[in-house]
Amino acid sequence: MQEKMIVLSMDAMVREDVAYLESRPHFARLMAGRAEVERVEGIYPSITYPAHVTIATGCFPGKHGVISNTAFKTVKDGIDHWHLYAERLRVEDLFRAARRAGRSTAAVYWPVTGLNAGIDDLIDEYFFPYYGETPEEAFAKLGAHEAALEAVRENLCRFPYHFQKGLPLTRENTFDDFVNGCACSLIRRRRPDLLMLHNCYLDSLRHRFGVFAPQIREGLDLMDLWLGELMEAMEDAGVYDRTNFVILSDHGQMNFVRRVKLNCLLARGGFIDQDGAGQVTDWRAFAQSNGMSATIYIKEGAGKALEREVGDFLRGLAREGVWGFQEVLTRREARRRYGMYGPFAFMVETDGYTAFSDSWEEPLLADADPADYRLGQATHGYQPEKGPQPVFLARGPAFQAGAVLPRARLVDEAPTLAKVLGADMPEADGVCLDSLLAARP
Repeated sequence: MQEKMIVLSMDAMVREDVAYLESRPHFARLMAGRAEVERVEGIYPSITYPAHVTIATGCFPGKHGVISNTAFKTVKDGIDHWHLYAERLRVEDLFRAARRAGRSTAAVYWPVTGLNAGIDDLIDEYFFPYYGETPEEAFAKLGAHEAALEAVRENLCRFPYHFQKGLPLTRENTFDDFVNGCACSLIRRRRPDLLMLHNCYLDSLRHRFGVFAPQIREGLDLMDLWLGELMEAMEDAGVYDRTNFVILSDHGQMNFVRRVKLNCLLARGGFIDQDGAGQVTDWRAFAQSNGMSATIYIKEGAGKALEREVGDFLRGLAREGVWGFQEVLTRREARRRYGMYGPFAFMVETDGYTAFSDSWEEPLLADADPADYRLGQATHGYQPEKGPQPVFLARGPAFQAGAVLPRARLVDEAPTLAKVLGADMPEADGVCLDSLLAARP
């Protein structure tokens, strides 16, 4: 019978978590005899949505087209404009490749999958239904058809209707319990050949409490319970023994000690104009935070002279060594080193203990804010060679038991998963990790 594949992304899970998980019953059973990568090199900026599109396409951000989590904006409207729709992708993803190979597909809260025609059963990642939508209306708008909506309805008892940013993190005050329940429903009802799901709980804990805070073990315990639910669903569906189960992650995190508003510096430099109410009336250069890096945009049509002026201004601040960033990369340098390019002019990289806010209002330093993932105790977005690294763990009939690869890249994961599914990804920047795969007759 045909093999299945489940890909579980545990957002911000790092290599150091594995030792503790090995003592947990469900992880120990599920991942016994696994194949793995010891060090996975991520992407720049190391943030969730670009990383998950890289995992699904095998391409660096400049090529696949998703270079940030949210849309660039210079106004305060109270809405995080997350990139929800798959139309943003400029290349083929794993879902479409699997469909080309005749495989059925499903996704639960995998980022940037809205209205993805390559996904049979789709529940796109969407945290805060705006405009008074019910959960069913919101997910239907994003591409959920009847089978996926049935999974949603079956798990509305887990949906955090009263979720609020900044409240204590619990199993009930998170979307991840709902996500896991929906995945289990799809496994039992639909038995997809490829299921990809995304869990944010560890990421939320690390942002709020720190990279290796005591609360992380509580999160890993809960992760083990969710693994147990997925295992039970696979057994109920009769697919456990022929499922290739992959646990991976998008990035690590690093602790930081201060929060700088780069747009305050740009305003002080004369590049942002404000009215008396603090609203931006005009701008010539503007920063979009990635956490521990920032992308600097120059107003379209402003010309090379302004770009040189802004570059000189930023490099001067970096030389002073007190404003939170140690390096300024041009668009060309970011592309050459990290495959990161787009309609921006510069990227500013942290000094290792500073995170950045989008705000342009004085004072220069931002207060801690548990409701903003960039303003807690730890965050990401820095260059991929820094900090604790993401994971890639796989077990199942397609993987060589006990195989260990010292190093690989995030872009190598999609070609590897595609080969297991009998598909190919000709547009990918990465390569298949053949040494992790079992020999086939």
